[in-house]
Amino acid sequence: PKEGNTGNPGNATTKEHTNPTTNTMARNNNRQADPPASERRSYGRISSHIQKQQHDPPVDDDSTIPIMGTTRQILPPSVLRNPGGGGAYSNINNETKVSGINGGFASSDANQHIELRSRRISARSRAKFGSDEKKDSWMHTAADKLADWMPRTPKAMVVTFCALLGIACIAQLSSHPAVTGALESAGGVTQRKLQRNPTSDEEGGNPDFLDDFDQRRRRAADLADGTVFAEPAHTRMCRSIITRLDAFDAGTTSFEQLIFTESEYVCRDPDSPYTSVLNMFAAQLLHEANNQIGLNVDYTHRCAKWERFCTGNMTTVQFHLPDPLSMNAYAWQDGCIDAAMLRTICTNSLASADPTDPDNILFPSGYLDTDTNTCNLGCYFNQVLPWLRNNLRIVATDWLNTVESRALTFWLRNAAEFSHREKDDMEVSVVGLSCAEEGCDMTQESCVCEFTPLPNWVYAMHIPRSSTNVAIVVSPTCAKFGEGCTLHAQELYHFFHTLYPRADITYNVITATSSWYMRMITADVLVCPPGEGCLLPAIARDAYTYVYEKTDPTVSTWLTCVPDNYLTRLTVPTYPPAFVQGDCRHLRARIGAWSPDMALAPSLQYSSPVDGYLGCADTNFVATAEDPYRPPTTYRWDESVWATCPVEVMTKNELCTQMDRLGLTRMLFVGDHTTMTQAVSLASILGQNSDISLDTSVVPNFTKTITCTGTTIGSFELSYIRNDRLEEPGTTPSPGFPNCGPTNEQFCYPWSTDYSSFAGRQLLIVNTGYHWADDWQGYITNFQNFVGVIDDAAGANAMRKNDVLMFRTSVPGHKECDLHNGVYAHYGEYCPRIVNGAFWHWWGELPPYNDYAIRIINEWNLLNTVKNGPNIELLDPWLMSVLRPDGHLSGSDAGPSCTLDPKECMLYSLPGPVDWWNHLLVQQLADVGTHLENSNPMQAWR
Repeated sequence: PKEGNTGNPGNATTKEHTNPTTNTMARNNNRQADPPASERRSYGRISSHIQKQQHDPPVDDDSTIPIMGTTRQILPPSVLRNPGGGGAYSNINNETKVSGINGGFASSDANQHIELRSRRISARSRAKFGSDEKKDSWMHTAADKLADWMPRTPKAMVVTFCALLGIACIAQLSSHPAVTGALESAGGVTQRKLQRNPTSDEEGGNPDFLDDFDQRRRRAADLADGTVFAEPAHTRMCRSIITRLDAFDAGTTSFEQLIFTESEYVCRDPDSPYTSVLNMFAAQLLHEANNQIGLNVDYTHRCAKWERFCTGNMTTVQFHLPDPLSMNAYAWQDGCIDAAMLRTICTNSLASADPTDPDNILFPSGYLDTDTNTCNLGCYFNQVLPWLRNNLRIVATDWLNTVESRALTFWLRNAAEFSHREKDDMEVSVVGLSCAEEGCDMTQESCVCEFTPLPNWVYAMHIPRSSTNVAIVVSPTCAKFGEGCTLHAQELYHFFHTLYPRADITYNVITATSSWYMRMITADVLVCPPGEGCLLPAIARDAYTYVYEKTDPTVSTWLTCVPDNYLTRLTVPTYPPAFVQGDCRHLRARIGAWSPDMALAPSLQYSSPVDGYLGCADTNFVATAEDPYRPPTTYRWDESVWATCPVEVMTKNELCTQMDRLGLTRMLFVGDHTTMTQAVSLASILGQNSDISLDTSVVPNFTKTITCTGTTIGSFELSYIRNDRLEEPGTTPSPGFPNCGPTNEQFCYPWSTDYSSFAGRQLLIVNTGYHWADDWQGYITNFQNFVGVIDDAAGANAMRKNDVLMFRTSVPGHKECDLHNGVYAHYGEYCPRIVNGAFWHWWGELPPYNDYAIRIINEWNLLNTVKNGPNIELLDPWLMSVLRPDGHLSGSDAGPSCTLDPKECMLYSLPGPVDWWNHLLVQQLADVGTHLENSNPMQAWR
């Protein structure tokens, strides 16, 4: 584009043409060559209706049409017929509409349009080459032939136009400097390198900064006169700032505005988004600092100007940053950078080994005291931190508004479980892998990219079990140059499929840094091994951010030095990560399998059978030499990955030890029938299942005293209160008279007063979900109310702050459980048998209910400064149980005398799989004690 016209037709100067006698031949010749600025226009933007005659307008008609408040000359019919490509005439009600490239064909009568076009071509050829005396000339013949070859249907016209547009793009690309440079290089022609600045001497030892970015990316000069910026804006600004500081010291008080825009390589650099973004904010810092003094050296990046030609593809995050950058919400820190400091910063930067390094501006004194290995960002970067956060969040908001919500288009495998859910219920976790330091270029054949992976257990601790989507995003430089980067990503991809069996797992090498950054910023959870790629997205997030950075032997990045108010939004764990005692509770029972173990089976039997329907199968079982024990009681749970975190068979002594260790004098179960089964199971393991009635005519609540010899507590209470929905409607039910639920068919005995008024410390185990059917909104409201009850109780009784709370996840039943006499080997065997709907008691709703409960628990546990109640731990026997289709009340082992109508394929017989919920409970309780004793900073709720 020539000076005065930046390529945007909307900026072209226009003026009115009123001379209808202008020579048509000359005018057409001018347009075919280089039209004056007055005739450069965007025909595709014509939207007004043009009052014209129904017949074809004359060729030399130069009447004017109004466009966006101006007057423009109507083009010849040959141009109006297809203005900007793809346009057409349309005669409707004596109005002629002109639609451009964005409008497509506007004709309501394709045949009429084609006929009109043919007549115009003939008229144009006669006007061009003459009529009677040159009628037989070869040029006229060629014009007629061309008219015959022209497409005669709208579809053919579109195809032809696209083909011509493609040819034009190829022709344009063939003249691109990168293409011509490559051809010259292949042909042995020496290329002229762009110098660092117009006065630098390449032979004098100054390396070409653009060599690292490859000239193939350059599409145009930075300025209209052909000037190419080989340095970022902050480097060029410093030179001008120093010059104006000299004038300022000499007494000059007024300066003309000097505007600096960003270099193309900064805007378009696809390999180093971290460095490029910091370059831009370094320039913005100089902009704000010098304008406080009045030097009037301004900065606006104008990166969008580099998106030209045929691509329309703004793939770098730099393109999407607001222009100018948004700073208004954050006041300038007075006294941070005065004139003397500004001069010092710029002078030192220009004199440094690399004047283009943004750290020269943002960290002029560094951020690390190497003697003490402590850091201080100073006021410079502290000023920039909220700018970075705010601008990246603006980009993320725009991105979510223009791309599908969450921007990760996933397919949820288990439609039966997730088909009812809204996008807001999705929980996206992202693992970002990048080089420790940016410096590699994808055009290089080799480059040093330091990549250090994290152990798999770290991801399991940080990424919630409730994640519906887990995405592994890898930077191209890490994938190409990082040793082990791609292998680690592939291993995580397969590992996550096992660890999060209900989630959709994706693995992508993201070449567009805009998409890469936005996925990390907008994810619900972000986990990153050491690498610069995660630093900026991390500070733009609100919570659930875990970025590992090296601090030994020295601090590796400024992220470890950020102010405390940023550390409330992200966690910078110790690196390398160290597994500590108590962390097993995050990993146990998540990856494993059931194995038959006849040697262990004797210890899995009760000393006395359970009365009623829960013990029917065991009471009627007849032992044989081949089957001395009922088959569902002969399996053990084996951890497949974390063998150091086993689920061991509990004993009374072990439970007493853990209760005494934590000072707990009561264990209270609150929940529905499944929770009652767990409470009865624990009482049976402890030999205290006598006088527990399962008769529906009797109140199901019970309390047992468990003696703990040799302990400080001496004994503890084991209690159960039935409450199917964890709600209290204000009435008390009785056998045969339920009091809650949409049809008043559930039992909700009061529990909160009993819990809050208990004198000692207690362990509370709760569950809800089965009796909410598909009432998703009701479940949400109820669970939030439950958390409120816990908080109120702790506010009223300080003893409640020291309680231990556990939420047990809900476990769905199994279709046709009477046909199963064994276990599933893995989740893949269970998945095809998932059922949902009213007939199946809405079992398919339970996993999403669990997910929501886990999310609320996560939020609750983060509110350490405002909540009254204790953290809520997770007791998650979900995977263990879905792999156990055997052992249900209507299972194949129940026998004819235990037949239930309808079949009961959710509740289990005792002893059986539910016993392992309690084995898991005791192991988790031990880890909670260790966690509290060690004040382990890791959260307790994954």
